[in-house]
Amino acid sequence: MIFFNKKINAKRITIALFLAFPLLLLTVILFKPDNLISVNENRVLTAGKDIRSDIFSGEFQKDLENYLSDQFPMRDTLKSAEVNVRLRLRSGSIGGAYVNKDGRLFQKLLESDVDSEKCVRYAARVNRIAEQTGIDTYVMYVPSAGISLKDSMPNGAPMYDYDRLYSSLKKELRSCKIIDLRKVLSELTEYYYATDHHWTAAGVSAAYREWLSAHGNSQSDYNTPELITVTKKFRGTLWSRVPSRSIGCEKMQAFQIPDGLTVEADGKEISLYDYSALRTKDKYNFFEGGNHGILTVTNPNAKSGKTLLILKDSFANSFLPCLVSDYAKIIMIDERYAFIDAGQLAVDMGAEEIAVIREIISVG
Repeated sequence: MIFFNKKINAKRITIALFLAFPLLLLTVILFKPDNLISVNENRVLTAGKDIRSDIFSGEFQKDLENYLSDQFPMRDTLKSAEVNVRLRLRSGSIGGAYVNKDGRLFQKLLESDVDSEKCVRYAARVNRIAEQTGIDTYVMYVPSAGISLKDSMPNGAPMYDYDRLYSSLKKELRSCKIIDLRKVLSELTEYYYATDHHWTAAGVSAAYREWLSAHGNSQSDYNTPELITVTKKFRGTLWSRVPSRSIGCEKMQAFQIPDGLTVEADGKEISLYDYSALRTKDKYNFFEGGNHGILTVTNPNAKSGKTLLILKDSFANSFLPCLVSDYAKIIMIDERYAFIDAGQLAVDMGAEEIAVIREIISVG
């Protein structure tokens, strides 16, 4: 009889614990202050105020699921532990990133991640600007690291068909001068960060040489600008997806820039290099303090009196310092943040050149 009671009590205790644990966890999540930002992931987390009340549309359930996931206790610690286990098991794909045997990370981009039609529409719009304004227009699409460094990718890791998309865009850009970076950026792994999707100063330098060639300048006349190391503790956006201390920090470098520059972003004077960003998680914001709608650089001591208009994404942020000595004025527009008629602006500002400098799939 005593043994039977013990069995009953043990079963009751197990059931009670099974019910109590999720209730306790839910109580902790609901009553603790919400974490609003994930520093590791560089994103805003779902908070209680973000949960929509429309139950029948399914929005409530979706928001609640995101909320419980984002506000789970010790979320970052548990995620890091999971990543370390998967790294030891040699998992080639973690958190939307590919990991090769040397610990280099690549952004995972499948066909389903790329809106090819949107890319083509954007190329067609750039071509219309070139035709309507009559201004020399250069297009420099930056290949994703997983495209340029195919030999360094994990075996069998799928990626979107860059060459097919590139061919489609070339057909639309018939009135533009295309600077093809596919070959040059495939030469060295050092042209891309190992923990971030952006190109390094070495990659920027290689692209700038192609830029000079497209403008009729001999690459033999190109003098590499002096590089400064701004931090040795860089970990980029891909590391945020695979947050493991076993993946080391990187060196981030930038080009020396001339004195006398005036830089204005969205009506506010800033510096071309923001050293305060080096004290934050997102150190790539060192370049111009991050992305802005409209940024203007004026250089009274430039090699020419020309004005250049750049249509860009974040890849152009680290490319801009190469150009500031060549143009008296550079207007840089990020169309994700500035809703403006780029063609009319180019005419109004008296631009002699237009440049598109962005990753091929980033079309705003």
